[in-house]
Amino acid sequence: MKKPISISSYDSAFKRFMMNVSNAKDFFFVHLPEELKNHCDFSTLQLQNSSFIDIKLRSRMSDILYLVKTKEGDIPIYLLIEHQSRPDKMIAWRMMNYAFSTMNQHLQQGYKSLPLVVPILFYHGKKKPYPFPVNWMSCFPLTSLANKLYSNDFSLIDLTSIDDDILLTHKKAAVMEIAMKHVNSCHDLDKIAMLLSKAINQKNCRDEDTVAVVQYLFSIMDASDFEFIINKIAERVDNHRETIMNIAWRLENKGFKLGIDEGFEIGKNEGIELGKNVGIELGKNVGIELGKNVGIEIGRAKGIELGKTEGIELGKTEGIEIGRKSVQLELAQKLLKENFDLSFIERISGLSMQELEELVA
Repeated sequence: MKKPISISSYDSAFKRFMMNVSNAKDFFFVHLPEELKNHCDFSTLQLQNSSFIDIKLRSRMSDILYLVKTKEGDIPIYLLIEHQSRPDKMIAWRMMNYAFSTMNQHLQQGYKSLPLVVPILFYHGKKKPYPFPVNWMSCFPLTSLANKLYSNDFSLIDLTSIDDDILLTHKKAAVMEIAMKHVNSCHDLDKIAMLLSKAINQKNCRDEDTVAVVQYLFSIMDASDFEFIINKIAERVDNHRETIMNIAWRLENKGFKLGIDEGFEIGKNEGIELGKNVGIELGKNVGIELGKNVGIEIGRAKGIELGKTEGIELGKTEGIEIGRKSVQLELAQKLLKENFDLSFIERISGLSMQELEELVA
């Protein structure tokens, strides 16, 4: 019976072979398109550490990632080889997902431009040939439309280059587009109010759209400019006037309350900080004074103790000296009574000749 081989065994063998740079270099020389090889400086070929790839991505990958620099200079090209022993209908998207993730990781390292990431699928399954497309556009049901969408410039809506009269024909989008086009770039507040009034006066402008625009104006304009524009719009609109004034009033009151709340919070925080600083200073001063008093008290106690100890020691020393002198005098007196020579008595008793002569006198 034939022994079953697990996918992990295939992966392990493939990785062991491809992680050798010399093996990988030969592999790329054989399999890469000539145009791509002509750009690559294979002396710079490096296996990329798996820590380069996001941990979530690593858990889904069985591929090898190499980096090679171009002959034109220090421009990186990543070679991404995915090993597969079973066909996968979405493999083209998976590999593009790996490629996009590799590009993103490259940017996160501080680079300012995208690198080329070359996806390469290495297949050796039972089904022959590989049964699924390897162009990621084929993963979309509307392949032709996807190809046009992702192979050409994205749609750009540049409000700054669209005439106001055209914007006013954009039905429900008109009021927001007019506001966003002019509020940050036009200093003519009366003109902004006039254009917004025209947009609001259109039948397709709803109360919700008007409220959204008023809130937007309130969030980015100075209070005086906001008040001017709202009053001008209210004068010119045929409908939504009550909605505009109500939302403006609520926003202004909310802003006033928010100002009070923020002022209170700032004052509280500054008060806490000031109190903390004053407390630290006061505590430091009290601590110094207390430490000084305690230090004096401890010093006095230690001084008394030290004085007592030194006094005892001094007294003991002086007592010994007095006792010794007394013994010397007594011995000298006995020897004098026996009429011993003074020089002999001096030597035996330890008294000086002057002290002996005073005793004789």
